[in-house]
Amino acid sequence: MVKRIVPALVALMAAACGGDKECKLDDPKSCSDNLVCESVSGQDKPMCFAPLQVEGKVFDLGSGAAVANAEVTALDVNGAPASGIAVSGPDGHYALRIPTQRSDDKGTPVPVRLTLRAGAQNYQPFPSGLRVALPLDTTAAASAGDEKPWVFSSGQTDVGLIGLAAAEQGRPAVSGTVELATGQSALVVVEGNGHAYSAVADTSGQWKVFNVVPGGGYKAQAYVKGSNYTAVDVSVQPGVETTGVAIHRAGDSSATLSGTVQLVAGANGAGTSVVMVVESTFNTALIRGEVPPGLRAPEPGTAPNISGAFSISGVPDGKYVVLAAFENDGNVRDPDPNISGTQISHITVTNGTPSASPSFKVTGAIQMVGPGAGETSEVVTGTPKFTWKPYSSAKSYELRVFDSQGTNVWENLSVTPSTSGDVSVTYGGPALTPGLIYQWRATAKGNAGNPISNTEELRGLFSVQ
Repeated sequence: MVKRIVPALVALMAAACGGDKECKLDDPKSCSDNLVCESVSGQDKPMCFAPLQVEGKVFDLGSGAAVANAEVTALDVNGAPASGIAVSGPDGHYALRIPTQRSDDKGTPVPVRLTLRAGAQNYQPFPSGLRVALPLDTTAAASAGDEKPWVFSSGQTDVGLIGLAAAEQGRPAVSGTVELATGQSALVVVEGNGHAYSAVADTSGQWKVFNVVPGGGYKAQAYVKGSNYTAVDVSVQPGVETTGVAIHRAGDSSATLSGTVQLVAGANGAGTSVVMVVESTFNTALIRGEVPPGLRAPEPGTAPNISGAFSISGVPDGKYVVLAAFENDGNVRDPDPNISGTQISHITVTNGTPSASPSFKVTGAIQMVGPGAGETSEVVTGTPKFTWKPYSSAKSYELRVFDSQGTNVWENLSVTPSTSGDVSVTYGGPALTPGLIYQWRATAKGNAGNPISNTEELRGLFSVQ
């Protein structure tokens, strides 16, 4: 007897296999145009499914207008590229495909945690300056039907960009490729003439930096854990994008940075983390910069837990700033310049050998009340009032407010501790621009007027409605 196959089942099988082609993970053409080939949990063979997409809108943070031709990409929890590049349309909308494993043969995506990066001509890149990219989780992704994409969209997938000053607009981009082995990820920095522009290469090795001041004397360098690269000379012409800058691998990097962290009185005993920032990207006012993927202790994706010795392996040759207690872990680097282990550490790695072995003292952070005491920027109305919990042993405080690029817009260097309850100071500087991001920071000072603690570097973000 000849068994009949229901036509609908034939259609389903054809869709699952991309027609009569075999589904192969390394061959995107093995599925039909609207499907992707991905592995299934617990199964040996991959199948074709509707893609997982992160969708959102890129907009001007000041005016709310759509930003067209912005480039958006995603990074995983390790800072490695998790996608290609999506370009926003005239309405600012983008759709970014995210490769992922499937939990069943129906194509349900396994949730992933991501952060977004975005850049566009005439806008500050995101993240940069004060602004950090918060993780988003695709658990809520949903499909509208068979062969319809699984879409994750939320307020976090909309990206607001800050416009550059008029004198900084109209500058060209620089783009190219970086040679990567499977599983590697690269931070690319174009630096020279007192400027540094950075991007993380996507899964294909493509990268682009926007708004580069024209001129010669630039070098494009890739920072990849475990590898060294040969820097490429770059000359930027006015009004013309510089394309085809190819950065090639020069060999392995076996350098290991070792050091110690000492948790002093008041520190969160759970521990902290240490990161390495490319020196040319370091903002001294904001005390932050670009961290190449993987140059962190403990390993990326692990909660801060360093309370003694630490090491970071596979460090490429280059110049770095080493930061301890940079994340929101209840700790800060002890800011007292009169004792050892409190200075910001600058390290050069040459031929696989670090120039120093840094040691840090870490203390408890001043606890913020608001605005911006949480993980996100807080919108305030009227004149902001900055409030924090009293810090043990503080005899006075300093308060500073920075704009998104680290310019000090106002300060009060003599704040008297409260005799009871929280400490509060009302903003008294020039008018703040609605829609733009600012950060406030408080510093506690001891008997001798020396700083003894700060609020955490990644908190205190706010904007005026």
